[in-house]
Amino acid sequence: MLKSYLRTKFGMTPDEYRAKWNLPKDYPMVSPNYTARRSALAKEFGLGKSGRGSRPKKTISN
Repeated sequence: MLKSYLRTKFGMTPDEYRAKWNLPKDYPMVSPNYTARRSALAKEFGLGKSGRGSRPKKTISN
C-alpha cells in the first residue's frame, strides 16, 4: 500500500523513504494488523496452497 503511494506521490522507493526518516531497513511498509487480517483472508480463501489437484479428464462423446 505505502509502496505505491510513495512512488506516485513522491517518486520514492521504500528504501529511500526509510533512509529519509532514518528508519531501520526492516521497517514494515504495512501495519502488522493489516498484514494479519489479509493473511487470515488469504488462508480462508485457500490462497497459497500448492497444487490444486488434478482436473477431471474430459471425455469426448461421439
